[in-house]
Amino acid sequence: MTPISSPPDRPIGSASACSLPPASDSASQGNTAPFRYATLCQAADAMRNDEVDAVTLVASCEAAFRADNARLNAIVVSDFSAAYAAARARDQERRAGQLRGPLHGIPFTIKESFDVSGWPTTMGDPAHSDNVASVHADVVKRLHHAGAVLLGKTNVPIYLRDWQTYNDVYGTTRNPRDPSRTPGGSSGGSAAAVCSGMSFFDVGSDVGSSIRNPAHFCGIFSHKSTHGIVSLKGHGLGGGMAVPDINVAGPLARSARDLELVLNAIAGPAGEAASAIRLALPVCEQTDLRAFRIGVLANHPLAEVDGAVEHCIVELGKQLEKAGAAVVWDARPALDAAQLLRTYILLLRASTSHYLDDGAFAAALTASDTVAADDPRYAGLQYVGTALRHREWLSLQTLRETFCEAWRELFADIDVLLCPVAATAAFPLDETGAPWQRTLNVNGQAQPMTTQLFWAGHSGLCGLPSTVVPAGTTASGLPIGVQIVAPLYHDLRSLRVAALLEEAGYAFVPPAPHIALA
Repeated sequence: MTPISSPPDRPIGSASACSLPPASDSASQGNTAPFRYATLCQAADAMRNDEVDAVTLVASCEAAFRADNARLNAIVVSDFSAAYAAARARDQERRAGQLRGPLHGIPFTIKESFDVSGWPTTMGDPAHSDNVASVHADVVKRLHHAGAVLLGKTNVPIYLRDWQTYNDVYGTTRNPRDPSRTPGGSSGGSAAAVCSGMSFFDVGSDVGSSIRNPAHFCGIFSHKSTHGIVSLKGHGLGGGMAVPDINVAGPLARSARDLELVLNAIAGPAGEAASAIRLALPVCEQTDLRAFRIGVLANHPLAEVDGAVEHCIVELGKQLEKAGAAVVWDARPALDAAQLLRTYILLLRASTSHYLDDGAFAAALTASDTVAADDPRYAGLQYVGTALRHREWLSLQTLRETFCEAWRELFADIDVLLCPVAATAAFPLDETGAPWQRTLNVNGQAQPMTTQLFWAGHSGLCGLPSTVVPAGTTASGLPIGVQIVAPLYHDLRSLRVAALLEEAGYAFVPPAPHIALA
């Protein structure tokens, strides 16, 4: 078993007080270095104290972009001239006392799959290189309304169907911790941009751990929101749907508190519903980790995780127990996990089948006829899910509700569940074949890469919120994240636990500079 490092001796982030040392004269005159890895909250406080302005924050992100994007390829569409113009407008508003909220003047990036008016949305497919959006996605509209400053779009795998990030339009994105390794996917460009200081936050999407996995691989924070509370209108080709099955949007950032600020800005009913319905997420009253009942599930026989990952989560549970928290070991919902995984894969592939062109869909229909009814492997189930009839889809909804009830029963005994995000830390880049044809080295054995879908769908099928926090590293220094799962609509609970863990030292650490390619 490979050990993890202890939480390093470093300044501890706070969930309530976010401040930087006073800016020096040089910083106020354009020295952007102090803000490269600042949190959103720290930057907002510095602006309120007139220690920095939005233009300087954009310059900080641009400096990081100029220094590292050629090497990492995180941001693939950008318009810094427009960003500076927007920043100047936000600075004028701020000086006039017209703050739009905590995101006012904060630079951000957005996943390539979200529409931005005048910019291409390709989903990584060269056939859609000329697909230029005419209106903003709902998420982009809300962030503009909140005063955030858009810098650019971040890279994705083709049709968002990989735990790596590469495509024939924009190329390969690399991990800022080790550019020979993947930053994850499908929000891999998002995580790489935030980790490397090119952006203060990003918004990604998650149907198969696409927000959670990149945060885990890059050592940052992320939040997969409760299904349906953030509109996905304007996501994907053709404008997408406000509430597609399983898929959600959520933020990636360098602090847990930042995640909450962004979630507050983007969550809420979409379209006509916004005139009649208000979203009021349950407030989390606990302010101390000792007040939580914490379940820990460090491994599972259906989806074995590497020893370093398991050890990291077990050690976190032990630290919480030692600190006085109530820890329930091997906590899990009372359900047939294999049946849940099969159901999740079928519904996942049914949900994403609209991305296929007519030829690919016809091929999937033909392939589905060759899959044995009892075949549990992803290689066949992906076609069966794509070919689902509506009657079969409805039957799976009834089954999904039994899984949701099992989760409700579990959360009667615990407040949150800590579990792995993925089987391993960031793995070496591997663009050979399709994702479902690849394997991972888990404890010295080859494991199908698609086995990781268990950790995506275990809670994701039921729409549960999940926050990822840096929880340690491998012996070689690669980040390991922990997934904090909470009950439906209790996003603020998993975010509170994340903020308290950050205070306890489980915080973002900037990547080492100038890492050479292996």
